[in-house]
Amino acid sequence: MPQLIEPHLLFDWARELGKEHPFWDVHVHPFEVLTGDVAFLEHEKIEGLFSKPGSVYHPPIAKMDIEPEDEALEISPGSSRAYLLASRLKYTHIGHKVITDQLKTAGLSGALLLPVARIRDAAQAMLEATAEMFSGDDHLIPGCAFPVRVPANELTRFFITAHDRYRIRAIKVHPNLAGINPLTSAGRDLIEATLEVAGKLDLPVVVHSGRTAVLRPSYESEYGTLQRLETINWSLSAAPVILAHAGCHDLTEEEARVALSRLNLLFQKHPNLMANTSNLAPSIQRLVLEKVDRSRLLFGSDALYVPIWKAWLQFLHTLRNVSYSPDHDLIRMASLNPMQCLGLLKTT
Repeated sequence: MPQLIEPHLLFDWARELGKEHPFWDVHVHPFEVLTGDVAFLEHEKIEGLFSKPGSVYHPPIAKMDIEPEDEALEISPGSSRAYLLASRLKYTHIGHKVITDQLKTAGLSGALLLPVARIRDAAQAMLEATAEMFSGDDHLIPGCAFPVRVPANELTRFFITAHDRYRIRAIKVHPNLAGINPLTSAGRDLIEATLEVAGKLDLPVVVHSGRTAVLRPSYESEYGTLQRLETINWSLSAAPVILAHAGCHDLTEEEARVALSRLNLLFQKHPNLMANTSNLAPSIQRLVLEKVDRSRLLFGSDALYVPIWKAWLQFLHTLRNVSYSPDHDLIRMASLNPMQCLGLLKTT
């Protein structure tokens, strides 16, 4: 049975280590991924806050009277409509104030922002919106959504322009939401063209890995599963490739065990591959920390769907229960690995 640890003690432990080792969240969505809505209004009085009309902003507060596993981190899909409505409620406010308030509540230093585009031209709109809503804070690192319906032979130009004009520091590929099937030649071409330009620009690529159960048509919900992603030559880029959710998003515990075996085989084949721990049920996150080399793992929250403080608290709780060297492992997964992947910590 997992050891129960008081939440405030977990936060205190991490904050003490964080004084010397800045902790990073490498999986934050600046916009809601199902709609990609960027139509927010700048707040008249609060700098860095953008909101939907009629909404009132309340800074996050960590609830210290609950145990980390009391609530599942993922939104229960139910139906596509219910999921979408619940998702939109998470995104009534955005902007650098929203993210930095969440980071401060958790005791983290910075975040990688990962927009996701589902329709043509949305990736460009998100680049522009990110520059407006999240600029001016060096601790919020901008990523770029994969541009839907841009052919493979035009991806190099798109990403180079995004890098030069908007200073992107990472690329997010979501096969399920972008409709990219890695088992087709067209899908492979899109992913591998992205890897090639990412290698030239030294940009990490973050790839959704696992299922997206709420997605319709349902067959597209499987495009990001590891049995499909393992067909890609991830070594085309020397820059890091981070498999989000460690290949286990929306999987059952039995499916996750199989996926983690595939993940470890992929790690043996591709030295640039990493994985993050974002938005996993406590039992599956525990499996990831038990079965995957911590030198290949990074912390991620999947905010704003999950409050950063809550994802961080669950991660700390699970790590303390499985690790023989929790200080070392926490520093490795939440500080050294993210900073190396993001180019903030140069290796010799």
